Amino acid sequence: MDDDKLLDPTPISDDLIPRRPTAYEMLMRQSRKMGNFATRTYDVTKEFLKQDVSALHPDSLLFGQAARPKPVDNNGGELPKRNHNGKTLDPRESLRSIVAASHQLLAGAKTVILPINLFPDSVTVDRTKVTITKRTFFWSSNVISIRIEDVLNVSCSTGPLFGSLIVSSRVMNSTDHYEIDYFWRKDAIYLKQIIQGYVIAQHNKIDTSHLSREELIKTLLEIGQDTDMPSR
Repeated sequence: MDDDKLLDPTPISDDLIPRRPTAYEMLMRQSRKMGNFATRTYDVTKEFLKQDVSALHPDSLLFGQAARPKPVDNNGGELPKRNHNGKTLDPRESLRSIVAASHQLLAGAKTVILPINLFPDSVTVDRTKVTITKRTFFWSSNVISIRIEDVLNVSCSTGPLFGSLIVSSRVMNSTDHYEIDYFWRKDAIYLKQIIQGYVIAQHNKIDTSHLSREELIKTLLEIGQDTDMPSR
């Protein structure tokens, strides 16, 4: 009798049996996880957009590391920028140097004064633009400035003594090309090579801002030089 009592299994309560979640509960649980992930991604993106992108280090974008901190002085202020010689850079001086470099003359020439060309025209090329000045009378002129990026093509026609330069612009206006006659032959060829070299460099996204004036002129002349057919 006692053995029957020992062998008699005690009924297990339903609370102790693990209940399998229903499909609805699993769906709601997965939805909450996705909602938490989306919210966290939104918060991270919002914080990123609030930051100064110029102050971010590339590692922070690629590997999620913290941006490299800017150097500060003892009072917590940002240290001024310095050049390669260790001298402090004044923002105004830096701006002046940029403006001066952009207006650095690379090439320029005037047409020859002739009985049919009493008022000489001129063409100048700097680091940012081509300037064409057409003179019609004393103290009267028409100045056209074309950005290097907007120069579509440049060509020249030469004779024994003189040459003409033709500059085509991609800007849509009443005049899409400008012809300047009566340059000395060597001046027309020189201007054509400089402008053509600059157009090719811009088209191929070649950075020339770090080159000095002499290096830039030499590079543009090499790029813009016409290739002759080899003699057999």
